[in-house]
Amino acid sequence: RPQSARRGGRIRMTARVPTRLDVRPLLVAIAVAAALAFFYLSQSTHVAAKGYQIDSLETTLAQRRGDQQQLILAIGEARAPAEITRRARLRLRLVPLEEGAITFASPASRPTN
Repeated sequence: RPQSARRGGRIRMTARVPTRLDVRPLLVAIAVAAALAFFYLSQSTHVAAKGYQIDSLETTLAQRRGDQQQLILAIGEARAPAEITRRARLRLRLVPLEEGAITFASPASRPTN
């Protein structure tokens, strides 16, 4: 909209020159905000991936501990005297000795000098 200015009795019409709006700071702010948003998303994605990895490892660890407990139980059962006797009879076909089947030698006497 033209403005008028009065000088020395004459009216002079001047046109307002539109001023340029400097958008560089706005663009910098947008770029910084985008960079921060990208950094936040990458970090949150990384944390989520690590969380899934931890869950998977905890599940594997629980399974391994269960396997370990089963092996400890199997070892305990295999070492039991009743189980050893049963295996000796069934697999090896061993039988208990009769009374008196074993004789022990008497200790040797020491020679006197």
